[in-house]
Amino acid sequence: MLLETLLPMFALLGLATLLQTLSGFGFGLMVVSSFTLFNIMPLTATTFVVSFLSLFNSVSLVLKNTEQVNRRAFSLLLVSGIPLMGVGYALLEYLSAGMATWLNIILGVAILSCCGLLLAKRKHSVPSGSATGFTIAGALGGLLGGLFSTFGPPVVFQCYRQHWPIHEIRFTLLAVFSVTSLLRLAIVPFGTLPSEEIFVSTLCAVPVILIFTRIGRLIAARIPASFVRLLALSMLSLSGFTLIVRNVSF
Repeated sequence: MLLETLLPMFALLGLATLLQTLSGFGFGLMVVSSFTLFNIMPLTATTFVVSFLSLFNSVSLVLKNTEQVNRRAFSLLLVSGIPLMGVGYALLEYLSAGMATWLNIILGVAILSCCGLLLAKRKHSVPSGSATGFTIAGALGGLLGGLFSTFGPPVVFQCYRQHWPIHEIRFTLLAVFSVTSLLRLAIVPFGTLPSEEIFVSTLCAVPVILIFTRIGRLIAARIPASFVRLLALSMLSLSGFTLIVRNVSF
């Protein structure tokens, strides 16, 4: 892969890593939307990169903070989401290019819809003990995760509307994304395999992920929860808007 492609790739990956480390999500959303916008690599390759590199961003953080993961929500999201990941991946592999464009638009609309819902005050949210919301969010997240390796939007919406401390939200999201990334990598051999060039460039990006994860950890404690919430909304809005603009013909 040419240097003029690797440099923007590493810059976008670094920014996405920093955002996810601070907010608990955003890596897959930003990478998929920005890589698509700048034509850095095909969608199937991009989803592989997201799944592979997400592990280096999230696993170490989760292992050191397992006590802050909401285990009930974590279980509900995975149980409902895992079956639909396979469905989403099959759609990615077999749908035509035209239909894939429509799916990108739908994803962008879904992200922007989540942003609107997230603007609602938390006092009006569904109690965190209800399993229905987490089951629906997990199922929708699984479908999107299989399609675009972006499990986040429905899950982020559901977690951020709960009355939890910001650290509990962040580490619950990271725990879910760690497991879903592993599972999505496990089903890659059943579809389009990444080229040797893509695989090598992904490995070269690992130090970038580790460095920016470390930077994010150092500054996370100094950033107020309200700012993290604003960052989450901004990241979702930017991703959704970019996906729509990139795929709509005027």
